[in-house]
Amino acid sequence: MKPAGKRGLNSPCIRAEWASKQVSAKKLRNGVKGKQMAAPKGNDYAKKWKTSRARKEACKRFCDHIAAGYSLESFADADKKTIRYYAEQYPDDFPADKLQEAARKGLFEWEKLGKEGTEGLIDGFNASSWKFNMQNRAGWRDKTDVESRNILGGPEDAAKIEALKPRSDSEIALGIMALLTKQKTGGE
Repeated sequence: MKPAGKRGLNSPCIRAEWASKQVSAKKLRNGVKGKQMAAPKGNDYAKKWKTSRARKEACKRFCDHIAAGYSLESFADADKKTIRYYAEQYPDDFPADKLQEAARKGLFEWEKLGKEGTEGLIDGFNASSWKFNMQNRAGWRDKTDVESRNILGGPEDAAKIEALKPRSDSEIALGIMALLTKQKTGGE
């Protein structure tokens, strides 16, 4: 005989409990949810910050986070879709000028870090890491990046681009001299 309180897997109680869970799961799959009522229209149950005060505090925390140089994606209280929703729906609580100021301050923090590192004020400064960060954070690109995207054209257009490039007075004078020399000597 089994001790009291312990049931075997084949006991009628366990089988009935398992069968009821299977039936409940089947009802949910088939769309039968029981007697649940829908939330009233216009409710604010899903809102993260329901009052103006809570939204203003959230905006301040978000602005402090961004101004410190952290990314929007690393804000723990909400994702970027939520922040955008509140900024659009509650412009008085999430003022655009405050959000833009925080973004400028955050970028300034990273630029200041790069300036100090370049000046040798930061021991062990990794310029490559900083450059990669700024390319991702601020959209910085090298000229070779632009050229590799075929914005200026391919290799066949290089001669055309070179011909249209502005020249200094001395380059123009040397070019004219070369043309005159070719004409006088009969060379091509």
